[in-house]
Amino acid sequence: MAALLPAASAAEQGLERCAKLDDPAERLACYDESAGRVPVPASYLTRAWKLGADDRAPRRLADFVAYRPDYIILRRTDRPNSRPRSPATGRSSLADLDRDEVKLQGSLKTELISPLAFRHVGIDGARLWFGYTQQMNWQAFNRGESRPITDTNYEPELILSFASHNAGNGLKLVNLGLSHQSNGLDPSEHRGWSRVYVQGGWEWGRFALLPRLWHVVPQSDDDNPDIRRYMGSGDLVARYQARGGSVASLLLRQNLGSGKGFRQLDWATPLLKRLGGLKFHLQLTSGYGETLLDYNHRQVTVGAGVSFGDW
Repeated sequence: MAALLPAASAAEQGLERCAKLDDPAERLACYDESAGRVPVPASYLTRAWKLGADDRAPRRLADFVAYRPDYIILRRTDRPNSRPRSPATGRSSLADLDRDEVKLQGSLKTELISPLAFRHVGIDGARLWFGYTQQMNWQAFNRGESRPITDTNYEPELILSFASHNAGNGLKLVNLGLSHQSNGLDPSEHRGWSRVYVQGGWEWGRFALLPRLWHVVPQSDDDNPDIRRYMGSGDLVARYQARGGSVASLLLRQNLGSGKGFRQLDWATPLLKRLGGLKFHLQLTSGYGETLLDYNHRQVTVGAGVSFGDW
């Protein structure tokens, strides 16, 4: 009995420590650790969209999670867009642009309405997210033109997500979204549009597929009325994560009528301690619409840098 008392006391202290944790996920993980349970790693879509049975508790507005890839890369383009144009705004001239520039992207989402709130109105497995993505291209090495930022794209979104409650392979979720994207530049270089979309999420082991179809909100694309000719009416994201932790992601857009499209391939290593927990990141793009200002400009870019977050 004397030998069992220290073990019992340690277990009680462990339970008390777990009970003091505010975050539901951290509290559950603490209880599992105290009980000696080995948790089964959640799939990518389950982690990214909080689809697990233990994720239904309300989240705080400040509990941001990753949305799209977050990265800082140095990239080179084969055709700088020094004279962007649009049928609505005409043609404008930018400063002499370097082929090399820094590309930055930050993306996050947070919960606005929890599944528990939707349950009160008879809807099971729904969650409302607010997402935000910002991408910036910076001529960091262009000393002759005072290192200008050539384009910044802002994209806030509302995303109503429905979980399929499928624990195995197959359909994991359906998203209904409202997105506005613009670059906030002056009238001659302004580009923007708003879209409503539907997106499905399928998963088979380490492979995930997210096709999306959108409809452009009327008159939201007045500064670039032919944008669908180049950007199409949807996109497809395919993602694979190797056992070692490296991730490859392919983004595809294609307008079948015009033949215009865009391809972006991202690859990142597992977290590297030598980089402070960052990942080494490679990116290759080809086609139209690398940024909004370049929606009708074809180019090929290659870049390398670092990324972070679970994308």
